[in-house]
Amino acid sequence: MEAINALIRTVKVLFTVSLFYFKLGFIYFARWHEPKLRTKGSYNHTIVVLGDDHALGVGDYSTLTAGSGLAHKLGGELAKEVSIRQSWQIFNRGEYKTSTEDWLHPADSKRMEKPALLTKLFQDPKYLKAEIVIVMLGSNDVLRKDPSITPQETVRNLELICQALKRTGNENKSIYLCTIPTAGDDTYLTEEQMADNLTRNQLIEAYCDKNSDGVLPGLKVDLASNFEMKRRNLYWQDGRHFSSTGYTKMAKDWVPVVRPDMVKREFSLFRSDLGL
Repeated sequence: MEAINALIRTVKVLFTVSLFYFKLGFIYFARWHEPKLRTKGSYNHTIVVLGDDHALGVGDYSTLTAGSGLAHKLGGELAKEVSIRQSWQIFNRGEYKTSTEDWLHPADSKRMEKPALLTKLFQDPKYLKAEIVIVMLGSNDVLRKDPSITPQETVRNLELICQALKRTGNENKSIYLCTIPTAGDDTYLTEEQMADNLTRNQLIEAYCDKNSDGVLPGLKVDLASNFEMKRRNLYWQDGRHFSSTGYTKMAKDWVPVVRPDMVKREFSLFRSDLGL
């Protein structure tokens, strides 16, 4: 009987793991169908959401033709805004299980094998012209080993990534940096690791407040800074990644943050087109 129960548990684990990677494949495939706001006007603008699992949309509902994560949900919310009159393309450039080290520009990395994610991003013209970039990155740093990534290194890496984004492509772009989600930390991390993530978020907030690189504060999605993020239904079954409800909430919270920026850019492009 014990052997049968062990077999059942093994099958359940294999099924859960297989289902997760099947869903992950859907998310990557659906990035080919990233949403474009159906709004009036022929002027085009670009937003890029880059980072790790939380930028990618792990935990969200996805099909082969419907996108997932913040990029998909934000497109739907902004399409309802009557003040947004021009066309905005929102791209999902999240990458599963990536750390801040993986997103460094090769010139800023100390690793023997240089990271290539940011280089690949810069090689695509549609990302280079982005006017708004949302960075959701850093949640996997605490899990990295050999070598480990300290909170100070995490924030230094984020600074270097934001600086590389600033000096490449559209020099007038806005960069919004989010805090690191901490839901599930009490389940998956040690007390020391939990304290490190708290330090990471404090350093991120201090960096955005300093504004030396022109980086703007994004959403605070950690439990210590935002009590609204403590709702259980905002998270997937693992308690760590956001659920479809969680991504929808974030998208709604982002609208008042980016709407003034978007309206300002639309008006500037319109004036420029008129030669004013």
